[in-house]
Amino acid sequence: MILSLLRNTVLLAVSISSTVSWATGNNPGNALRVNGVDISNQRYIGFYLEYQRSKNVAVGARGDQLPLLTKLRKEAMELLIEQEVLLQAAEAEDIEVLPGEVDAAFTEVSAPFNSPVAFRHRIESEGFTEDSYRIHLRRMIAAAKYLDGIRAEAMNVSDEELEAYYRDNEVRLTLPEQVRVRHILLSWKPLGKPDDRAALHEQMVPILKKARDGEDFAELARQYSEDSTRMDGGDVGLFNRGMMVPAFEAMAFSLQPGEISDIIETPFGVHILRLEERRESRLLPLDEVREQLRDHIRKEKMDTVVDAKKVSLREQAEVQVLIPMERPKKN
Repeated sequence: MILSLLRNTVLLAVSISSTVSWATGNNPGNALRVNGVDISNQRYIGFYLEYQRSKNVAVGARGDQLPLLTKLRKEAMELLIEQEVLLQAAEAEDIEVLPGEVDAAFTEVSAPFNSPVAFRHRIESEGFTEDSYRIHLRRMIAAAKYLDGIRAEAMNVSDEELEAYYRDNEVRLTLPEQVRVRHILLSWKPLGKPDDRAALHEQMVPILKKARDGEDFAELARQYSEDSTRMDGGDVGLFNRGMMVPAFEAMAFSLQPGEISDIIETPFGVHILRLEERRESRLLPLDEVREQLRDHIRKEKMDTVVDAKKVSLREQAEVQVLIPMERPKKN
């Protein structure tokens, strides 16, 4: 919980001042002001660098990546604003955070570092002392509790909501038609001659005859097939339409249970198939999916109320960005 919120407290590997020094503009102390509260450049740049890393962009990236870096700077700024208005909202609720909770969070965040000294250097690079960092952790824990309280408002899912969701999503809750086949494959040979195609067909003819004469198809697959399913008697398991190459799929879905196909070709070689099982398309009964749907609806509702609260807080906030978001153009 805490680590997911602490975007600006995780590992940073480069010097902050040399990476985006142009961004401090005429206000080297603070990057923005949210509802009258100043946010330092150190805090913003640390936040930005970690966000950049989370997008798999090298921290030292230059040149043709400048438009991307500018985009990431703006996104990081907006996320930091969102974080700060959330922290302030939690503070306004006077949510209790116990000292033991702060200690546990401090231990969790500092654990990846090789030593207490390394961790202290890191938080100092972001403008924190140990004491101020603990205050920051307390604010983050309060914010997490604040969001938990908002989510709690959406925990209940009525039977009426559940049934309405089920009716509205019948297509998504319908299992497609499926078949299960066994097959025998004779593979195309690498660097084969032009007549290899006919030769493979000729090799498959007596195997097909044995299968249609009643010999056990699974045993024939174990004896003759060159596919990885050979040891399973050629069983490829259940599959839907769209999961196999077209010729294989078309033949599989055209067969009746127990029926053995003619010889077909695919990019892998020549095959014969036996249909083992067909499952018709069916709508899952509500009682079978009731609890899974309830969990899904609950999560959707919780995400919705949290997102709405964040939007509301952001819209009401008075925000001043005090540093440039784009690198000044050279004259």
